Amino acid sequence: MRIRNNKVNVFLSDDEKFILKRDSSKLNLSQSEYIRNLIIGYEIKIPEVKQEPKPKKEEYIIENIVKALEENIECLIKVKNRFHYLGYFEDERAIGTKIEYLKLQNSTLKKYIPQNDKDNVQ
Repeated sequence: MRIRNNKVNVFLSDDEKFILKRDSSKLNLSQSEYIRNLIIGYEIKIPEVKQEPKPKKEEYIIENIVKALEENIECLIKVKNRFHYLGYFEDERAIGTKIEYLKLQNSTLKKYIPQNDKDNVQ
């Protein structure tokens, strides 16, 4: 048996509808549950989301370059090991030289990332 038998239709402006959707989803409530809680006088407090300061665009770009370099270095190490296994020693040495050069570039780039963000990159 249904507890709630009375249906109510309400017209909302676009702004009101947006606020209803936003606030009910923040609390993981359906729009109906959200409205019922407001009617019975339950004070709904939307949790505040602490926003971490966004890194500057340049720092963000450098972080992404560092991550990409690290991934490429890992791939090249696998190729180098495969060349060694197959007996292509000259190619292995050439790739090893390139890996060392990329590691040097990577460590140089890391100097431009603020100290507190270095932990996230490594």
